[in-house]
Amino acid sequence: MDTKKVALISTMTAMYVVLSYLPGFPVIGASGARIGIISGIAPLYGFILGPTIGMSVTLLGAFINRVLTGASLFEWLTLPSMPISAFIAGALSRDRVNGLSGWKISAAILTILIATWYVTYVGRAVPLFAVLHWAGLINILLLRSKLARLFHSGLKRNLALSILLCSYTATVTSHMYGCLAFILAAELLIISTSDLPSLFTMLIPIATFERLTFTAISTTIGVPLVSTLKNILPKTAEGDKTPSRPSKSN
Repeated sequence: MDTKKVALISTMTAMYVVLSYLPGFPVIGASGARIGIISGIAPLYGFILGPTIGMSVTLLGAFINRVLTGASLFEWLTLPSMPISAFIAGALSRDRVNGLSGWKISAAILTILIATWYVTYVGRAVPLFAVLHWAGLINILLLRSKLARLFHSGLKRNLALSILLCSYTATVTSHMYGCLAFILAAELLIISTSDLPSLFTMLIPIATFERLTFTAISTTIGVPLVSTLKNILPKTAEGDKTPSRPSKSN
């Protein structure tokens, strides 16, 4: 990597750690845990650095934050949440990730998480909770590689639309992982809670508000930030190029 990339990665890692201290929403049922505003910023790491580096930087930043704050065991279980968000955002905004279609990788990850939700007794009892996540999966399957083409089109309105849709999908994907981690923590008695189906039913409107808020944060900050950095550092990360004409496989 050249000097610009190293400087940007180092700066963004430090920035992630600092931003992790911003207030957020409390995790109902897990005392002391919260969903920070960083949830609305994590997708930007994928947009700017690409899926692999963006995921790695958010993972490192989240790890450092947990060490510094003396995180609970439940918070350690949720460590992959933000890296997943960054990866999905980066993959959807790239034509290819290690030779594979970014949208296919993203769809596979979200599909596995949704399927796992329905394997749990909570998921079977509250099937409607996954509506937000189904919407994210449908978004991927309908638009596919068009999300990457919009991201690289050069038109600000197309960039804004791509960031909006990619951020939403990245946010609900990380959210589904967090929900599964919560169920696992309850089963392992890491957190003390009862009647999980009723709890998740109550959380449907709250989760909807939170995910839409984080999507709005990603879009509001992301559009001007990505526009600026694409001009300054056009080769910031792997796979950062304008996709060619759509192929039949897309």
